[in-house]
Amino acid sequence: MDLQELLAKMTLKLNYAESRLTHLEGCHCERTCSTNGLVYRDKELWVEPENCRNCVCKNGVVECRRVFCPPPNCSDNMLPVHVDGTCCKTCRPQCAYLGQTFSEGQRFLSRTCKECKNGLMVKITETCPEINCTIGEQILPEGRCCNVCRGYDFCAEGLICGENSECKNRNTKAECECKSGYASIHGDSTYCEGVGGLPKLPQEHIEDSSKRSQKNSEQHLTAELTCLS
Repeated sequence: MDLQELLAKMTLKLNYAESRLTHLEGCHCERTCSTNGLVYRDKELWVEPENCRNCVCKNGVVECRRVFCPPPNCSDNMLPVHVDGTCCKTCRPQCAYLGQTFSEGQRFLSRTCKECKNGLMVKITETCPEINCTIGEQILPEGRCCNVCRGYDFCAEGLICGENSECKNRNTKAECECKSGYASIHGDSTYCEGVGGLPKLPQEHIEDSSKRSQKNSEQHLTAELTCLS
């Protein structure tokens, strides 16, 4: 092969490489996100109501945060409660009965079972399920009319806590408790903020950061190879 033929072949290869680079510069490969059987475009926002989370697709990675709920500013005759199907507490009329105060949905057992509804204690009929423990091991949960066995998992009922708090079982009920490094807002541990007002990254975000970084790098490489093909 003479020099002139070699130069001609090199020129063809250079021209081809230049055309491919030009194609790559004009190529836009969008990195989508797939979750729960659905595909979302880059920077698309959506809500997961069952998990009370706002989510966004960022460069092929799904990022979610709990819905922010400001503490409800209830009047003196109202109490903040969780209403089924909502993520944040709302103000509902409280009930006064036998010297005690009850929030919407709470129950009281005297001779009959009564429930707080729209500011009034209303008599209800409730059939208590059978429980597998002795009388001595039974307890009456707070705001209920039926006994449960000692050690009952109240948190399994799905108490909604904020992004920076977690559910804790107490003797007769479940409560939200602020995670380490956070303090309750206005005395309500459902909503917690970083001590000193400084923002903090949730622990699950820290634990997943390396996995997200690796996944993002793999998706970048896949997108570039797709453009070149």
